[in-house]
Amino acid sequence: MAPKEVLTGNDEVIGQVLSTLKSEDIPYTAGLTAVRPSRVARDVAMVTGGLGRQLLQRTVAPPAINAPVSYNDTAPRILFWAQNFSVAYGEHWEDLTSRTFGVQDLNLTGSSWNESIARLALTYDSLFGTMVTFKFTLANRFYPVSARHWFTLENLEIHSNGSVAYFNASQVTGPSIYSFHCEHVSSENKDGNLLVPDTQPSLWQMTFRDFQIQAFNVTGEQFSYASDCAGFFSPGIWMGLLTSLFMLFIFTYGLHMILSLKTMDRFDDHKGPTIALTQIV
Repeated sequence: MAPKEVLTGNDEVIGQVLSTLKSEDIPYTAGLTAVRPSRVARDVAMVTGGLGRQLLQRTVAPPAINAPVSYNDTAPRILFWAQNFSVAYGEHWEDLTSRTFGVQDLNLTGSSWNESIARLALTYDSLFGTMVTFKFTLANRFYPVSARHWFTLENLEIHSNGSVAYFNASQVTGPSIYSFHCEHVSSENKDGNLLVPDTQPSLWQMTFRDFQIQAFNVTGEQFSYASDCAGFFSPGIWMGLLTSLFMLFIFTYGLHMILSLKTMDRFDDHKGPTIALTQIV
């Protein structure tokens, strides 16, 4: 192939790769190298590094992460963050991420905090044509068995047009000295269904992606160590354990069969008289 065709083909491949990374918002560093320069540099000052392999580098900065929602009285008390916060009424979905995180004038009226109960209220003036308030209620209790305090997201309330929709979120729990983190906190079955509506079917649906919340033992504007919702035994681990147990069973059974084999204690005497069988017609 002609050099021009080779360069054109390489350029198309590089363009496809960069377009894919950009469309998926993946931070990357692109390094383009060449075995030799495409033209001879006539100025010696231009080639102080030599005419060998040259490196062209372009670094794309990762996308900025908005600050979490912080409720303060005399100090930061409640922290809440999610990479994506979406809510639906009926079949209409609204993305509230940009209206919630990194917003200075977010309406937190109705929020409160004490050592036992914490409430975080997020109010939006024009959502689905009306004022809507999302209220998180977290309780902090001492459990003698574990000898420590644990917090639980008791429920999530949606107030709109004088009506209230309740979601049970008792699976959002953890030690009070930690924050809670989960990849998906949603009312949809495909995302784990950690939010269970009190009435079925519910007109409201909610989805949080990369959800994190902390309402007790908050120090500054930083989350404490996260208690993650992911279980220790993932599906891959279970598959590996079951496969290993099945192979161990086969190996044990085969070994048992081999050890149970016994040699014959009597043998035919080839020097003795042979057995004659009379053919009966």
